[in-house]
Amino acid sequence: MDKIPTALFTALDRDVTACNGKSVDFYRSCSSHLADFTHTDVCLFNLVHSLPKKFEPSDTKVQDEACLLKFLKSNSLCEMWVDGSETSLDETLVGSFKDVLWRFFNPQGLSLVENLDDAFLLGRCGPGASLMTPNGDFYSKMFSSRLTTSSRTLVSNYERNVRRWPEWKDAEQTRNLSFGSPCIVEGSRLSFVPKNDRISRSICTEPTLNMFYQLGLAEILTNRLRSFFGIDLANQAEVNRDMARDGSLYDSWCTIDLESASDSISLKMCRAFLPKDVLAILETLRSPSTSYNGSAIELHMMSSMGNGFTFPLQTIIFCSIVKAVYTSLGIPLVKRSSFETGPRNFGVFGDDLIIAKNAWHRVVRLLGLLGFRVNTEKSFYEGPFRESCGRDFLLGRNVRGVYPRRLDSEQDFYALINLISDFSARTGIVLSSVMNYLLKRVDRSVEIPPWEDASSGIRLPLSLVKTKRVCSCRRSSCRFHTHSILYEKWVNVARKISIRESSIDRIRGRRILYNESGLLIAFLSGMALSSGLPVRQNVGEENWKKKRASCSMWDTLPSDAVIRDGISWQRFETAVYLNLNRY
Repeated sequence: MDKIPTALFTALDRDVTACNGKSVDFYRSCSSHLADFTHTDVCLFNLVHSLPKKFEPSDTKVQDEACLLKFLKSNSLCEMWVDGSETSLDETLVGSFKDVLWRFFNPQGLSLVENLDDAFLLGRCGPGASLMTPNGDFYSKMFSSRLTTSSRTLVSNYERNVRRWPEWKDAEQTRNLSFGSPCIVEGSRLSFVPKNDRISRSICTEPTLNMFYQLGLAEILTNRLRSFFGIDLANQAEVNRDMARDGSLYDSWCTIDLESASDSISLKMCRAFLPKDVLAILETLRSPSTSYNGSAIELHMMSSMGNGFTFPLQTIIFCSIVKAVYTSLGIPLVKRSSFETGPRNFGVFGDDLIIAKNAWHRVVRLLGLLGFRVNTEKSFYEGPFRESCGRDFLLGRNVRGVYPRRLDSEQDFYALINLISDFSARTGIVLSSVMNYLLKRVDRSVEIPPWEDASSGIRLPLSLVKTKRVCSCRRSSCRFHTHSILYEKWVNVARKISIRESSIDRIRGRRILYNESGLLIAFLSGMALSSGLPVRQNVGEENWKKKRASCSMWDTLPSDAVIRDGISWQRFETAVYLNLNRY
């Protein structure tokens, strides 16, 4: 499906016009929020513009070409980077930035990463693809395929380390007999994935050993981020959202979003400011080039999306920028004496930055000196609006729109139905015509509690469930609790590959090597299950099945209890009632 259904916008137009007399076309004609927009206007503007924004077309040629040009531009800017300091203040900020980086990478004067062995011990494989691997799981990449790397140093380090562990040594010998020694490749492979209706997102598929070590290093950097800056990547996104909400409500914090941040970490800039021992390891683990349509592109960026250490590295760089600026202004990073006892005065999660208002101009200046470009459309210095980590806040209220990616299956429609319910609960805007359009395309009998997965069915309060089935079975073998509510839901059952001596990945038709020692390592590390290897599912490969479930506390939450994203139970229940026209 190339475009979002026209009938959906027809239904939306009826709801929008009934809400405040303005049409969908009016909001489409506005390129941004107008000065006289009310809260309702902002919500409807966001909804109208968000519905088609991330809808995935079947042909992304135009978006891919736009992304390629943007990637090449960022790479060229990285090559041309120079330290453009012009004033004594510039030199002070740049010098302080370098000092913060040195102290980050040298705790107590000792190098944070002494050698590649540290990264090997924490090495792992991500769920995505790697070069020359049949599947995305740890076992297939490390023990049932040809290992790839862009560095002979990694081959030597890997072979030396696996000899320290008898099982891993046996696993590598078995793999080597079937697939041969690790293959030296030039670098990564550039590809694109859908992002929005204007442009795709670039991602570089890394060689297997590069990624294994990159993710090991990422774990070291992530732990150091927690101890040095107080940034815990596991929950920092939620911290940023809370700060963005406060910033919109009290006009306190500024939010900064960067353009192509991961592709703007210049190799030249890193060579100028990073400690030499850390820089040497980063250069060993990165891909020096990437290929696209058979042509090699020399990379002048330190890393790209797809590199395992990109996200923590950019977070470190931006935290160091904030620290350098705060030091120059005498602003503490925390409001009290420690990260554990007081809230922070800043927030960084990847390229999402939240800073004090009086640091705005110096942070933007230092970002520019280091080769980063501020996305002015998504950065906010003053006013009642802030955006960070997937939340849009106007005067403390979440006014973010709805972003469906596809409407190809019944589960896609269920997900959009529930997103519309949540939007109505957050904003108070009734969308009954949109809801009626969507409900005609699903089995309305699949009614589920409000906390179930959005693709599993229609989330409803118990009072709107048509057929209440109560479990009355008293047999000890019954897996449901007596007097609990029974219901059915759709579940995406993950496919698994059962490894035997002649195993075949039935989805992709590839042979899987039976590597007994490799299986043991994968199982002990939690990367394999007793039932088999998990298979990563691409779009269209989902395996949906109906499953019976029960719930003993469907409607027992207090009216002010928060379900998700700040939505109270009472607001959710009211929104569903109004959208379904069932008072």
